[in-house]
Amino acid sequence: MSEVLEWARVLPHRRPGDGVARRLARWTTPEVVADALADGGRGLQAQLDGLPSRRDWVAECGGLTGAVLVLAEVDAALR
Repeated sequence: MSEVLEWARVLPHRRPGDGVARRLARWTTPEVVADALADGGRGLQAQLDGLPSRRDWVAECGGLTGAVLVLAEVDAALR
């Protein structure tokens, strides 16, 4: 599947061409964002709160900037 279609599948709450997928793609993958959305951001937020995690969400998000962008996307999707 093309990357554009993959991002569109993961971000159905976004308008195509709004630049969100492009910004997220600089830091992480559609799969990580999809997992964070499915989890409601709880795993990523727990890791940022210093709780133990079986998954290194921050690394998979490409660092703290990517983690913030992913959490913002979770928030936007839940609105």
